[in-house]
Amino acid sequence: MRARIGCVLALTLAPLGLSACGEQAAADLQIERLPDVSPSLPNVPTIPPPPHPVTYPDSSYSVYGVRRREGVTMNTDVAVTGYIVEIYTPPECEEGRTCPTPAAPHLWIADTRGEADESNRLMIVGYAENQAQIDEAVEQARRGRYEPPDPETGLLPIPTDFFVGNKVKVNGRFTRISGSGFNVSEGLLEYRGHETLEQSPEAQAAATQRRR
Repeated sequence: MRARIGCVLALTLAPLGLSACGEQAAADLQIERLPDVSPSLPNVPTIPPPPHPVTYPDSSYSVYGVRRREGVTMNTDVAVTGYIVEIYTPPECEEGRTCPTPAAPHLWIADTRGEADESNRLMIVGYAENQAQIDEAVEQARRGRYEPPDPETGLLPIPTDFFVGNKVKVNGRFTRISGSGFNVSEGLLEYRGHETLEQSPEAQAAATQRRR
């Protein structure tokens, strides 16, 4: 009987001992506060605006825009507005020498007048078969005798008002390889027609001379 009572007392007192031990351990426990962490995040980058609008109010593309939207514009007919920055001139050939055949007429337009970076230029091709056609058309226009071909023939008029510095809106097919063999990975424009929006001083002088 005594043994049974002792056993009960031991079981009864055991939780008290454990509780006391737990309180002592909790009292000895030291909690160390970690220093505050201030996150170091980079500044939000400022995205520069595009250098030129993709399209203009008349729905024509800029040179930047027609390339920016190449997923939509490639191999389609588009209008591109820009400044004529360079016109190909066939190299002179000395008499009596055999010279390579000059390239077909072509020129470059850009979004800014006088653009020197070739990557920002767009080649225009297909407005004449050779330089002789252009020279003849310009001379006839100077004399007031140039007559564009009948539209029913499907032939395009030879441009007589292409001058460096002119602002033009060119209609054509945006493609990488032209029918005349030009190949530009960033795209070129096969000429279908154009409108001169602004004339350079040289063009104005030429127009004045024609009227005399």
